[in-house]
Amino acid sequence: MQPTMTVEYMKDAPPRIFDVHVHYRWRRCQDGFKLDVQAEILAHVCRRLNIRKLCLLGRRGEEGWCPTLEAHERFPDLVVPMAQISLDDDGPDTLSSLRERGFRGLKITMPNRNYDDEAYYPTYERAQELDLRILFHTGIRGGPIDYLLFHPRDAALAEAYSWDSEQAGAGTTRGAARMQPIFLDTISLAFPRLRIIGAHLGYGLYDSAAAVARWRRNVTFDISGGKVVRRHIVERGMIGTEILPEKLVFGSDCDITHMSREVTAWMDAFQSLGLSDEDQDKIFYRNAAAIFGEDA
Repeated sequence: MQPTMTVEYMKDAPPRIFDVHVHYRWRRCQDGFKLDVQAEILAHVCRRLNIRKLCLLGRRGEEGWCPTLEAHERFPDLVVPMAQISLDDDGPDTLSSLRERGFRGLKITMPNRNYDDEAYYPTYERAQELDLRILFHTGIRGGPIDYLLFHPRDAALAEAYSWDSEQAGAGTTRGAARMQPIFLDTISLAFPRLRIIGAHLGYGLYDSAAAVARWRRNVTFDISGGKVVRRHIVERGMIGTEILPEKLVFGSDCDITHMSREVTAWMDAFQSLGLSDEDQDKIFYRNAAAIFGEDA
């Protein structure tokens, strides 16, 4: 029997939130049974923050995406299950299987080729046929060391904790050059019925992301990425000048303990930008609800 969720929404949070970018940090007990408390904690945090819907991004390595589906089965009105796939290892048949299992969309990152390489077109075509939304990582990927904050004086330490050493000589080129938001322009033109979300507003490539969103009906960007992405959006006054509120969706992309910080920080940011309650609701909820076919 599914648990009954008693909803007691916070008065100082937005009236409703649709979070399109949530990673599920899950684990199993030593006896092999899933820690149901993880889904309960996630649901509790969402109730407190007025998060009515969230896209839970599962990985194949997490027991074939099973924990994400289990969370959806436990809280079907809250969790929208999304599967992270590899464009280089997973093809159209994988997508068909995922759709049959109940997934509503895909998360894509770290390709060996550019996102708009035609080798990936059969996968995009199947996603369009199956009505699977795709959340693409766009822009620079963060790493274990932030060199704006920490100078790499200890070369050995930097090497030990750097992703660069893990990828050097691996025969792949998986940096931001393969994940530029401009590639979503090509994909959107080739597959006009495919619902596309670019993560982080192209972190570091904001102008390209905003330009694509301006001219492509089926491309939207999430505003996840923490204080760096938020600072650039606010200080440049991008919302309303470079990109409309209708083209943005909310994403937390952080651990559960910091979700409230992201919600509060964006509320303050929207107030500082002078966004109306209606425009804030579009970004926090309505735009994502429309993309996923939920009641807005």
